[in-house]
Amino acid sequence: MFETRQERQRALLIIPNESDDSEMRMNLRTEELASLVKTMGAETLSTLSFNIRRPNASTLFGSGQVETIRENIRFFEPDLVIFDTSLSPRILRNLEEALDICCIDREEVILQIFADRAQTREAVLQVSLARAEYSLPRLKRRWSNLSQQRGGVKGSRGAGERQLELDRRQLENQIVSLRRELEEVKRTRSTQRRKRQDSNIYSFALVGYTNAGKSSLLNALTGSDVLAENKLFATLDTTTRQLSLEKDLVVTLSDTVGFVSNLPHHLVRAFSSTLEEAVLADCLIIVCDAENPDMEMAYNTTESVLRDLGCEGKDRIVVFNKMDTSGNEFARSRMSVAVPDHIDVSARSRMGLDELLSRMRSRALSHRVTRSCELKLDDTEGLSLLYRKHKVLEAKYLDDRVAVTYIE
Repeated sequence: MFETRQERQRALLIIPNESDDSEMRMNLRTEELASLVKTMGAETLSTLSFNIRRPNASTLFGSGQVETIRENIRFFEPDLVIFDTSLSPRILRNLEEALDICCIDREEVILQIFADRAQTREAVLQVSLARAEYSLPRLKRRWSNLSQQRGGVKGSRGAGERQLELDRRQLENQIVSLRRELEEVKRTRSTQRRKRQDSNIYSFALVGYTNAGKSSLLNALTGSDVLAENKLFATLDTTTRQLSLEKDLVVTLSDTVGFVSNLPHHLVRAFSSTLEEAVLADCLIIVCDAENPDMEMAYNTTESVLRDLGCEGKDRIVVFNKMDTSGNEFARSRMSVAVPDHIDVSARSRMGLDELLSRMRSRALSHRVTRSCELKLDDTEGLSLLYRKHKVLEAKYLDDRVAVTYIE
């Protein structure tokens, strides 16, 4: 894995256009990659974009495009080249050999950001696992001068096969160990989640594109002080807070890790326990950034990740956050047509929060069911269970029994 912690690296950005994206879409991709690179801690020197009509199986780019990249490397003298796509280990190796410089792809940029921003034990374990799985097939990049292991008599093997195999075995053992530790953390989280579910408290989960303002919205609604920064992936850990919508109506609200286009599958799998908060929530609050000129892409990305998680039919509320700022009116208008039942809010100015709370209250109340039952007067264990798991509205003590009315 590439590291950026020691000093500020200078990068040349390459945007390959393999799907005939429009000029506006290419500009937005460039801006997003530049933001990712800045968050990673590197400095962008220049950006190049190329139309890829027929991807080269060896380097993705044609020979003329590779030469153009090489000329820009000689001119700008960057420390590394970053490609806005996921590249196979073979293509990365070939590009590094052709360009004689460190090359990393979009996936490695995101992994680096996650590694830098992980705070809790679970997030650190999840990122470490994702990075190890990403690095395993790319170990040869670190030993480009060493040979592959091959059969033969003693002394006929390549100079570095032993170190390469030792590294591979060490990484495989690390992956097994990380998965084992993560399972323990997941069991702890599942126990905590089960306690919340057993209490029959209605649950909401804030989901959406990275930097859409989910943590700020959680703070505004619950009065919390969760870290909220104007940076990509400020939140990597799920935070759950209780929120009282009215007397005797308490719900939970969870903040989740932000999504991004082309989210590496290693991260989706590694962060499965964190993303389970979205899967198991009763209702999703999809937060859209009204300042994002490509709101539609961000919303579609969110919907795509939710589909991958199996959340297609889940109840949802869509909010357009940051509506108190001057944003792209055209993008907002398009999204308003696509999602007419949305709510305009601003976590910063508290605009629209009353309407959001009202909508949340309606959803929570619609799932409350009032039931009645009768217990024997000496059934103290059953009565205690009712009080523990449900909201008891009334308990009438009769001659030999007690009639209980409760909210399920």
